[in-house]
Amino acid sequence: MSSNSLRFAIAAILPYALLGCGTSVDARSGLDQPLIVKDASSGRAAQFVSGAFPASVASVAPVTNVSIHNLAFSAGTVQKAISGLAGTDSPSVAIALKGMGTGYWVVPTSVPEPAQNFALTWGTSCDFSRTVPAGSYSLLLAASNPKGEFSPAFEQLLKISSFIPDGHVVASLTWDSAADLDLRLTSPSGKQQSPKHPNTGSPYDAGPDAGELMPGSGLLDRDSNASCVQDGYRTENVVWSDAPEPGTYVVNVDMFSSCSTPAASFSFSLYVDGQEVVHKVGRLLDIDADGGGAGLFVTEFHCEGTGTCS
Repeated sequence: MSSNSLRFAIAAILPYALLGCGTSVDARSGLDQPLIVKDASSGRAAQFVSGAFPASVASVAPVTNVSIHNLAFSAGTVQKAISGLAGTDSPSVAIALKGMGTGYWVVPTSVPEPAQNFALTWGTSCDFSRTVPAGSYSLLLAASNPKGEFSPAFEQLLKISSFIPDGHVVASLTWDSAADLDLRLTSPSGKQQSPKHPNTGSPYDAGPDAGELMPGSGLLDRDSNASCVQDGYRTENVVWSDAPEPGTYVVNVDMFSSCSTPAASFSFSLYVDGQEVVHKVGRLLDIDADGGGAGLFVTEFHCEGTGTCS
């Protein structure tokens, strides 16, 4: 083995060996945290360390060239890619959401970047819990050295919006895999909402409001994972800004495509003024993928003319 190969092999081991000195570490822990950091290639959770973010040592080279696409997103976003550079002798990078959670994550550095004076690259995939309150947060990033000391933290400001969109009533579908699922509602008047027909009501045919939706219409906010393009949401919401059309709504969930995944577990929730009033769970297999069929019946909910739903 060449000296360079040996150095990088040792660098991959060092973060875990160093953390074992007087720090309790459990590779399986951290799954209840508001931020879950994963290895970008394997998708497995990174190393989680309980306790305060590492104290800084000014002489340690900091994290640089941080890359995050879209700094404003909603809670519940998954597989958000974050990458950057660390010093030429840095074995790892610590990551945390400032003021949130009970510890921090450690990811190893990887190959050197010749165009950046052989600084070591690192990359990860981050899942943000649905429970993160709306607000602005600093993502903390600090590089280590071979002694286990950490650099001053690089702080990247993020703006996270609520998992539940603003609206009087929200019907929400969320799932756990790369599959393309679709929320389908049938309104009391028989209108069938789908990605191609994203509202539960009908527009005015004529008059000054022609083209505008009639009162009581709910609107789909996105077609998540459409055509298997991963958007990081795995969530679709139908939102009513005012009282929904009164009557009974039928809820179906369709697997448009499995996107090469064997199954998708999902949950459906109905919120009224931010309070969950209906919750159902289910599972669809790849054999259920039908390219846009009626889908699986999940539940029904009823709305009164006053805007109360249950």
